[in-house]
Parts: sequence; structure tokens; C-alpha cells
Amino acid sequence: MKLFKIKLLLIIFTFSLMSCIDEIIPAATEQEIIIEISRIWTGDMTEDGSPYGDFEATISADSGNDTQIFISNFHNSGSNVTGIVYTDLTIDIPEQTIGSQTFSGTGDISNDYSNITWDYTVELSDETIVQVTGTYTYGSAV
Repeated sequence: MKLFKIKLLLIIFTFSLMSCIDEIIPAATEQEIIIEISRIWTGDMTEDGSPYGDFEATISADSGNDTQIFISNFHNSGSNVTGIVYTDLTIDIPEQTIGSQTFSGTGDISNDYSNITWDYTVELSDETIVQVTGTYTYGSAV
């Protein structure tokens, strides 16, 4: 009988520990991530180590492509670039020329979708390459 009580206590203890374990959350799909980041953001950049200042940028979904986004006013240039969202919470800005500037780089989305950290280059028409780092901070929903 004593052995039975010990086994019962062990079973109860085991189940109580299991209930404390966080449930594993499945990775979000690209579409779910895009829904979370589609909004107005406040951007803050540094070009080649010099602060550039604050601006607003808007991220929106590309209705024709499940993994692609549009970023309006990217780099505070008034230009719209496209980005590709991945389930590991990264954004790829493939090389694209808009006007006289060529953009390419990456962004890392925070787990709570409140920040995007950018690292990209801008090639100017005179072939000068500018290294840019920056952060988008959550603004308001679009």
C-alpha cells in the first residue's frame, strides 16, 4: 500500500510538472508575419555612422505574392521598395534600383513584432555606396 501511495504521488507530481511546461508555439507563416508587420512604422537610421533622423514608413502586403511586402518611404526617400518575408523573422531587400539609388539588405523582426532592425546599402548614382543601419519602431496599424 505504501508503494502504491508513492507511485501515485510520483504520477501526480509528474503531471503537475508537465502542466508548467510552456506549450510549443508553431512557427508563424510568412502571411501571419506580414499581417503583424503591416502598419505605419517610425524609422530611425544611421548612414555611415552619422544619425539621419526620424521618419515614417509603411509596410503593406503584396496581394499578388504571399511572401512579399511593399515598404513605402523606405530610407526616407519617398521610394517604395519590395521585401521578402521569411518565417525566421527576417526580411530580404533584394537589390532594386529606384530612381538613382540602388537598395539591398536585410531586416530582423523582433519576436513581438514591435521593431525591425535594418542593415542595408544604398548605392548612389555616382557609385558611392552608403552603409545604413536603423530601426523601425511600431507605430499604428494600417
